[in-house]
Amino acid sequence: MKIIIPKTLVEIEPAYGPLFFLAGPLQGGDDWQKKCCAEICKHMPNSYVAIPYYVNKELDFPLMRQSVGESEVVGYLGRQLDWERYYLERAAKHGCIIFWLPKESKEKPRTSGAYATATRGEIARWSVELKYNPLYRIVVGAELEFPDLSETQRNFSADQGFSFQFHSTLAETVAAALKKVS
Repeated sequence: MKIIIPKTLVEIEPAYGPLFFLAGPLQGGDDWQKKCCAEICKHMPNSYVAIPYYVNKELDFPLMRQSVGESEVVGYLGRQLDWERYYLERAAKHGCIIFWLPKESKEKPRTSGAYATATRGEIARWSVELKYNPLYRIVVGAELEFPDLSETQRNFSADQGFSFQFHSTLAETVAAALKKVS
């Protein structure tokens, strides 16, 4: 598994494996990205995973030690938003975007603002993208306690014109993503 962190630009080699982009709450999300990477690696060790993860958490994320090496970095994108859009689009076309909407952590809650604000905007954007590009590969999973989950599900399904499946566990969500790239 090759992990791509913010601002690094890496040439994706399709022969190595697909690209997954992990989209969901960073602050207050209880480090779900670690579990997601482990689940992907268990079933598809030859893959790329783009994680908009804060670099200061790198040391408490063992799989991060497998991030792409210096020789594989071909450039840098100056803004995180540019980096995210670059890899989100590539994952939608040549891999899969994995949205995971966990409940807010009681042990490590967000320290400021409303929980998952950026994630809500991102999922709304990609719901519309999927409507106009039905070949995009996107899966969504959520815990029942995610705030306003029923509204998010309703809006996503309305954009698609059918009842879009939201998976109820992270393992099911990853399994659906793996199926999309197979």
